[in-house]
Amino acid sequence: MLLVPQTFSSHHDQRKRTPTQIVKLAPYIIDYGNGTIIRDPTATPSYSPPPNNSRVQSRDITIVSNLGYQLRARIIMPARPDPARKIPVLLYFHGGAFCIGSAFGLLDTTYLARVSAEANVLGISLDYRLYPEHRIPVPYDDAWAALNWIATHKSGLGANLDPWLAQYGDLSRVFVGGDSAGGNIAHNLVIRATPGPIGITGLFLAMPYFLGSKLVPLEPANIKYSTNYKVWSYVCNKCKGGVDNRYINPFAPKAVSLSRLGCKKLLVYTAEIDELRGRGRWYYEQVKASGWKGQAQLIEAQGQEHVFHILKPQDPATTKLINDFSTFINN
Repeated sequence: MLLVPQTFSSHHDQRKRTPTQIVKLAPYIIDYGNGTIIRDPTATPSYSPPPNNSRVQSRDITIVSNLGYQLRARIIMPARPDPARKIPVLLYFHGGAFCIGSAFGLLDTTYLARVSAEANVLGISLDYRLYPEHRIPVPYDDAWAALNWIATHKSGLGANLDPWLAQYGDLSRVFVGGDSAGGNIAHNLVIRATPGPIGITGLFLAMPYFLGSKLVPLEPANIKYSTNYKVWSYVCNKCKGGVDNRYINPFAPKAVSLSRLGCKKLLVYTAEIDELRGRGRWYYEQVKASGWKGQAQLIEAQGQEHVFHILKPQDPATTKLINDFSTFINN
């Protein structure tokens, strides 16, 4: 998949720099200081063909939004589904700080294929649009379009129905999940879906990407110097409030109350060696304290780092996460 350098105007363009003042926020973006911002070339994902083997079958699809634009996605389901038994549907979002990553990358596909096979779900991984070609709130709008597309399968009418989803998907058991920035998208989607076009059974957040100007328990004091913190001002450069914008800070004064989460149950997965750990745990605590009526669960992977389940597919901790996720879906 080609990633083309993009030039555009933003408030970052106003900072006059010499060539020695290039800002590199690896592995996300490079800001040349002259109005040109490109995706970090070292992060260019390779395209991995859809897996088709003894465990899963998969193919790439196009989702036409209700506004007419096209989105790409990868759909994965068990290799031999029972035609008489519908299975849960999982809408999933990859990570990458809204700058990098792909639904078609090898590591993300490997992970979702295991989830599909072991949890017996029909997974849809959305290739939402990224910065610098697109800025916030585009990824959230893409997620909303995908959820609405799934909902069209309830009636069985329409020109853009997917045959696998129509035949095998149990639309009474729809789950939304994501890791890192994908977890952020998943949260914002479920908040938006109150009410939404279709009921959402569960929300799964793996090491979600949340920030804020005031530290929460277990959050490192130097996080404001981290790449994850700095890149937000780029991807959401027209957002009011900076890291206290409601998209990145669910606890901000103008954020929608967590009591309005549009799902029945929640699983938050954190990693012990992760600068985003504190925010993930705080999210869980604040959901419980909000008056939300669903069931919430928090699991922390000891000795693990951010998105370990993507980067280390063979690690026992990844196997445990997938088992925990499967239990969450099927319990």
